[in-house]
Amino acid sequence: MTGSTITTELTPAQITVTLNRWDRPIVVLPDDVAARLAVSSRTDVRDYGYCHFESRRFGADTFETHAIRAMFEAVLAAHPDEHGLGQYERFGTGYFYGWIVGTSGWDMATRTWNEYETTKHLHVNGIHLHHDGRSHFGS
Repeated sequence: MTGSTITTELTPAQITVTLNRWDRPIVVLPDDVAARLAVSSRTDVRDYGYCHFESRRFGADTFETHAIRAMFEAVLAAHPDEHGLGQYERFGTGYFYGWIVGTSGWDMATRTWNEYETTKHLHVNGIHLHHDGRSHFGS
């Protein structure tokens, strides 16, 4: 896998937050960042059944956790009432189950997926932050 061209941590300014057709927030990332996070979100996944799963935990100082914090900040700035973000604002923990995708995987004009099957490598699973500063991806 090729590393991200972003050598420092992802910032909210590099993230686009838009709405899908049903007015649900969508996080759109640079393709290389989305591809890297998509791999992380699918590595060492535990499947608990009933559509509940989670990736391995990422340390507080990892690229993944820094990127997740930047996504929380971007969504919170655009949609402060989004479900799961109140915890983040108050306690530094929380979750976001909205879609997270690379730029090439999202059609801004139609507000839906762009070539869904061919851009699956840019789809990132849900994000979570924990009280101890670690993070994981999953449902």
